[in-house]
Amino acid sequence: MQPHPTTTFAARIRTPLLALAIAACSVAAAQSAPEAPTNPDLGPAFATRNAAYVPVLFDEIPGWQDESFEETHASFASNCKAMKRRAAWAPICSKFARLPRNDQALRQFIHDEFYAYQMLTPTRAATGKLTGYFEPLIAGSLQRQGAYRYPVYGIPRDMYLVDSRTVAGLATRWLKPAQGRLVGADAGEAGARQYRIDLGGAAPGTRDKRYRVRIAGDAIRPYYTRKDIDATGLDAPVLAWVADPFKLYSMQIQGSGKIQLKDGGLIRLAYAEQNGHPFLPNATRGDADTMLLAIKARALMEPEDVAVPGGTRSVGATRGARKDAADDEVARIVAALSGGGSASATSRPQAKPATAKRPTKRPQRPAAVATVDQAPMKVESADVEAMIQLLMQAPVADESYSAPVEDTVVATTPTPSPSGSSGGARMDMSEYEGVAGGKPAGQAVGAGTAVPATGIFDPSYVFFRRIGDGPEGPIGALGVPLSAGRSMAVDPRATPLGAPVFIDGVQPGGKGPMRRLVFAQDTGGAIRGSIRGDFFWGFGDKAGRMALQTNQPVRMWLLLPKAVAGSAAASGIKTRGSAELRDCAVPDEEFCVEE
Repeated sequence: MQPHPTTTFAARIRTPLLALAIAACSVAAAQSAPEAPTNPDLGPAFATRNAAYVPVLFDEIPGWQDESFEETHASFASNCKAMKRRAAWAPICSKFARLPRNDQALRQFIHDEFYAYQMLTPTRAATGKLTGYFEPLIAGSLQRQGAYRYPVYGIPRDMYLVDSRTVAGLATRWLKPAQGRLVGADAGEAGARQYRIDLGGAAPGTRDKRYRVRIAGDAIRPYYTRKDIDATGLDAPVLAWVADPFKLYSMQIQGSGKIQLKDGGLIRLAYAEQNGHPFLPNATRGDADTMLLAIKARALMEPEDVAVPGGTRSVGATRGARKDAADDEVARIVAALSGGGSASATSRPQAKPATAKRPTKRPQRPAAVATVDQAPMKVESADVEAMIQLLMQAPVADESYSAPVEDTVVATTPTPSPSGSSGGARMDMSEYEGVAGGKPAGQAVGAGTAVPATGIFDPSYVFFRRIGDGPEGPIGALGVPLSAGRSMAVDPRATPLGAPVFIDGVQPGGKGPMRRLVFAQDTGGAIRGSIRGDFFWGFGDKAGRMALQTNQPVRMWLLLPKAVAGSAAASGIKTRGSAELRDCAVPDEEFCVEE
C-alpha cells in the first residue's frame, strides 16, 4: 500500500498541567526500571525512540463503554489469521476462537488479555493525525492500444532487496542473489561477486530495514526513480494498461485498486513493492499546473466512462453532473495555494477559499486524558478544504529532485544478475495469474517501453500484484484482507502490526466524534509518526469521498497482549548508562526489524 501524506487541520489546545503530568509520568517511566503496578489492570510504562506508552485503565478511554465489540468480531478473527503465528498471540487467538459472539464476552476477553496504553509522541504530546484511504476503480485494458499506454507494473526483475545490516558502513561487499534479495557471501562462493556499495543518500525501508537496489556493473545503487522508469520502461510484468497516469498515480498512493477493463471484466491489484525512493506528492506552491496534477492524483477529477457488456458505465460519479462543480473546486484550490491563482490556470472566476474557525477549548472532564477538540470546521466543501490543507502543508516535489545515483537512464535490456542470468525474480510470477497482452505469466512485456511525459515528479513508484476479487477488502501489510471501517495503516515502529488500537477523532465533515476500535493491518510510505493512522474506508466513490475528507486530529490507545507488554517494557526502559532506546515498540523480523 502507498497511502497519501496529509496534515491536521488544527492543533489541539492542551491543558498545561495535564500535559506536564503526562510528561513527568512518561519521562520517569522511560528513565528508571519498571516498578510493580499498584493496579493489576495497568501494564508497565515504557518508551522507544518514536513514542511513549502510558498505561491507562480501559474505562479511562473516551468512548470505550459505547463501543460495540460484536462489530469487531470479524476483524479480530481476520487479524488472528496472521497473528496466531506469534507465540504471544497463539493462546489469545485460540481463546478468541472459542468465545461466544456477544458484546459482553468479547469485552471481558479484551480486559483479561490486553493492557491499554495511551500513545504519546517523543515530546509527550497526546495528539497526532488521522487521514483516510480507499480502494479506487479505474479504467484500463489488457492490451496496449489507443489511449491505454501507461503500464501498471509488477515487481521488476532487476530490483533487489538488501538488508541494511549486510552493507552498513562498507565500501565493498561480496554478495549473491537469492529469491530477489542480495545476501552476504564469501569470496569464491557460487554466484557471488564483490560489489562497490554506492547507495548515496538512500534510506532503507522503515519496516524491514532493507534497501531497494539494482546492479550497475560492479556497483550496488538505489533503484530507478519514477522519472527513469517513465523514460524507458522496465523489465517487469505489465498487469494492465491505463489511459490516465494521474489515476494510476492515485492508485499507487492508495496502495491497491481495481481496474475495469475496456472490453469487460475486472482485475484487482494489491501492493507488491516500492522502488525505495521517498514519497513526495506533486505540491509545488505557486505553480498552478503542478497543483492541478496533485488534485488529479487525489482523484478529485472524475474518471472516464468505460465499455462494459451491454453498454457503458462510469467508473466514478457521473461526469456531466460534476463537471462544473469540479472546475469550480479546482479554481478555488488553485486560488488558495497560489495567492490569487494564475490566469492561465483557469478561465473561471476564482472563488475565495473557505476558512476554518479556530478550535474552541472544551471544558476538561475529570479523566486521565484530555479529549480532542470536536469543534467542526465550516467550509463550503469538506473534501476541497481537505485538499487545500493537504497541499498547503505537504512535502514538495519537483523536477529539481535528483536521486542519489549516477546520471543515467534505465537500460533497454535487462541488467545481468551476479550469476549471469537475466534478472532475478522477486516472487513466483504465477501469482500474477497472467499478464497483459496475452503473454505468459512472468514474461517481461514492459522492458524498454517508454511512456508519454506525465509531469509527475514524485520519485517514488509502487509495483502491484494481481489478486482474486471478492467481497473482502484488499490485502494489507499484515497479510490479511482489510476491513472497511476497522482497518488502519500505521507506522509499524510505533504501532505494532496486528495490534488493536482505539482511536478518538472527529467524523469527516465535523459530524461528531469518531471513536472506535480498529486494527493495525497496513503500512504506507507516507504514514510516519507515533500517533499516526490512515483509516481504510473501503471500495468505490463513497469511500473515496470519505477518505478525502478524513484529515483530523486524533488520539490513539494501543492494546498489547499482557505478555507482549511485559517484554516490551523490559527492553524499552532506558537506565543510566544504557544504550539508546530501541526503534520498534515490538521488534519483529517480519513486521518491524530492529536496527
